[in-house]
Amino acid sequence: MEANPRNLFVVKDILTNFSLLSGLKINGSKCLFVPIQIPAASLPVFSQILGCAPVNLPITYLGLPLSIRCPRKIHFKPLLDAFQRKLDGWQSKFLSLGGRLTLIKSVLTALPLHYMQVIKLPPWLIKHLDSIRRSFFWKGAGKCLGGHCLVNWAKCCLPKKCGGLGILNLSIQNQALLMKWLWKLQKEPDSTWASTVNLLFGSRDIPTLLADGRTSAAFRDILHYNDFFSSSICNPGLPQQLTWKWSTIGEYSSASSYRILADPGMRSPYHILLWKIKAPPKVRIFLWLILLDRVLTQQNLARRNWPSITSCQCCSEGCMETSVHLFVHCTFAKQIWTQLQIRFNLPLLAFTTDLPAFWLQNRQTIGPSWDIIWAASSWAIWKERNSRIFASNRLTASRLVVEICATIEVWKKMA
Repeated sequence: MEANPRNLFVVKDILTNFSLLSGLKINGSKCLFVPIQIPAASLPVFSQILGCAPVNLPITYLGLPLSIRCPRKIHFKPLLDAFQRKLDGWQSKFLSLGGRLTLIKSVLTALPLHYMQVIKLPPWLIKHLDSIRRSFFWKGAGKCLGGHCLVNWAKCCLPKKCGGLGILNLSIQNQALLMKWLWKLQKEPDSTWASTVNLLFGSRDIPTLLADGRTSAAFRDILHYNDFFSSSICNPGLPQQLTWKWSTIGEYSSASSYRILADPGMRSPYHILLWKIKAPPKVRIFLWLILLDRVLTQQNLARRNWPSITSCQCCSEGCMETSVHLFVHCTFAKQIWTQLQIRFNLPLLAFTTDLPAFWLQNRQTIGPSWDIIWAASSWAIWKERNSRIFASNRLTASRLVVEICATIEVWKKMA
């Protein structure tokens, strides 16, 4: 409101009448008013009229930083503190990759959504939040250096159908949420939001608003998404007939916008099959890693210049331990596949030169039942390999096949 005594008395009377009618008492000690470009000499008079104290911008309003200037780093400290509180309360070292992925999607990714609906997050903040999520996923605690990240974070943030883990890309989600205001501006001309914009700037036309020098930095950030927004609507200028191309019902939704913006156009040949395998989440993530050849075999350790024994520890052939060798061509692995072939009465297996082909080609001849056999066997081979290296324990192929069969029966009963 305009800072003059008459306006202040009107507001005070409205609040007093509301208090009398509702029986609710207004606590002046919990109220405040924000003076903008008001002489300091006038503040005591205004404070006496309103019965509350003045406070300068920036302030926190509805959980968000409110300022007439661009938010600074200090204004996002509550968000960063919320991340840290969550991380401090989790026993991250005892969580599997599946458990960490669930917490990232359901908790850490949800924390900044309140901010992202109103403010375009600065690049430094998105980079910092991504580093926290990345470190938590790959390492659990502490800083995550390049060698700890088995897959590029941008790849992890791709949708599952594109070969990623489906973790939300914060920058794209931010844009999808902010474009909701452009939709309301065009679709709902009688809404409070559209009416306020029209009153302040005399227009709801987005190009006109972009050219208006009075728009705030936060509002301009939203208006700059107009290129994608304009190309995604039909019947512009007709609010009653305005439709959103990417939604089946023609209404804007941040989910439909994110789906289009986050889709790079490529498709993974196995994404639908992989994430439907009846196995624990940590095993499905492990399978995703071996299909990308990102598990820490001796070959991949050597690529990272980590000290390691280059030869395969599951056979005596002295071969370099690669993913294909360990899970397909190793004599120990072949013994396991041969015994499983006899136990489950499978046709002859095709021992291909890459892991995706080994899974998919044998699936064509065996059928969907091959998925759980391949998953349980690959997981068991990896655990046996680690047991031989780090604990000096060795199981025979026959004993490991028994454990694989028991694992398959347990996984089949999973919901």
